[in-house]
Amino acid sequence: MMIQTSCDIAPQEQTRAALEAMRAYFAATAQSRPRQERQRLAHEWLAAVRRMRTTSL
Repeated sequence: MMIQTSCDIAPQEQTRAALEAMRAYFAATAQSRPRQERQRLAHEWLAAVRRMRTTSL
């Protein structure tokens, strides 16, 4: 039995957060949501990806 450390779990949570942010952005785009909302979601998505990249280095 392998025990997961916090280092193993954190990247999974970050990946999940980035995927959820991406889905929210594309859903808003598909629904023709206001530009400001789409921009906010895009920034959240990019911030999640940046967090993922900086912790995996």
